[in-house]
Amino acid sequence: MNDLDTRHEPDGSWRIAALALVEALGRRGLDARLCGHGVVRASNPAGEPDPDDPFGALMHPGLRQEVLCHRRDGALWWLWVWTGPTRQSPPELEPLCPAAETDKAAERIARVLAVPFTDSSGGS
Repeated sequence: MNDLDTRHEPDGSWRIAALALVEALGRRGLDARLCGHGVVRASNPAGEPDPDDPFGALMHPGLRQEVLCHRRDGALWWLWVWTGPTRQSPPELEPLCPAAETDKAAERIARVLAVPFTDSSGGS
């Protein structure tokens, strides 16, 4: 557990949680960036296609995951963002963990993006 307490911060406190998550994901060997309004996009460089293979780049999207920091029952939570069932559907959101639990969120995301037999997943 982290000391990050986001329960009593004003709107926009998602930014503190998001920056902490970006840092925690980076420590686990993942690329992560804050995309605004609580969205963090993470990717595993080990899952990217070979840059010299144009077919691989076209057919393989790589290992990526998006999460959203949003209020849920009065507290900030990390939510998984999953593609909806059709292209026209909005994304589906699934609770991941409270935003204050940065390490737990980072570990779970690292597990989803893990590539077996590489060190890029942080040893998960």
